[in-house]
Amino acid sequence: MFQVIRVREVEPGIAELTLDDAEHENRLSDRLCDELLAALAQLAVDPQLKVLLLRGRPEVFCAGATMDALRRVLSGTLHVKDLLLSRPMLDFPVPIVGALEGHAVGGGLVLALCCDLVVAARNRRYSMNFARMGFTPAMGTTTLLPAAVGAATAAELTLTARYYKGADLDGRGFFNAVVPAAEVVDTALEYARRIAEKPRHVLELTKESLAQPRRQLLREAMSREHLMHRVCFGRPEVADIVAETYLT
Repeated sequence: MFQVIRVREVEPGIAELTLDDAEHENRLSDRLCDELLAALAQLAVDPQLKVLLLRGRPEVFCAGATMDALRRVLSGTLHVKDLLLSRPMLDFPVPIVGALEGHAVGGGLVLALCCDLVVAARNRRYSMNFARMGFTPAMGTTTLLPAAVGAATAAELTLTARYYKGADLDGRGFFNAVVPAAEVVDTALEYARRIAEKPRHVLELTKESLAQPRRQLLREAMSREHLMHRVCFGRPEVADIVAETYLT
């Protein structure tokens, strides 16, 4: 059914959704976004599901927007599909555990931010690299990130746009656990197993309550982030910054 998304049942009550687009290095292409949205919608109505394990490729969890998507934004087409991903992640009826055994940057790291628990790798790189690309954060980053890690760390991550190793972010509120890359999936699966022991109705109600503040924050962010993007992408130098960044 899917080409760049793989879905399988790991154990009763636990499903695994893997982003697997080697051609585009797990960037948020239209195809990957469409398949991810379809997979989330399909899994959301599975009455037996208690927890979803979200994975990427071993080297890259998700690398953010494709160059093609950014070119379309620069040409005036402001509807980019990766902007639609935060909502279904936060609306998903049961907990999502993110297993970041590979690098995650930009929108890829925002996907992790929308998970309920996240396990990262000590030596992989993570970055809110929007400013490095010449534009402002997207997908609700401006409100979701401060809520998760605090104002000081959110400002550091977004304004410096630097790349951090997982070990650099350990204990700063972003990740539940930071372990060697080879242990990420097993650690995330252990979280998932503990969650799956609980009754489905308890998980649904708890997830709904825990996610509600983040859904409100997302609503507050989206229109403002859209306006900031219009300003940024209207500047002629942004195209050069984007092109240069993709070449380095």
